[in-house]
Amino acid sequence: MTGVAAASFFSNACRFGDCGLQFDSLAELIVHIEDTHIDTDPRLLEKQEQQQPTYVALSYINRR
Repeated sequence: MTGVAAASFFSNACRFGDCGLQFDSLAELIVHIEDTHIDTDPRLLEKQEQQQPTYVALSYINRR
């Protein structure tokens, strides 16, 4: 991996659509993505669970 590629890999910038927001940490970026860009409507989540999705966000499993 080149220096430029490595720098962009470790960037805490949101790449969803035209968002582009920057965050101080990866944890803050993950929270932003899950809260802003991933739908958490209980009806939608129940439908997805019934379809047996291939993945579920870890923070969804660990939500209190």
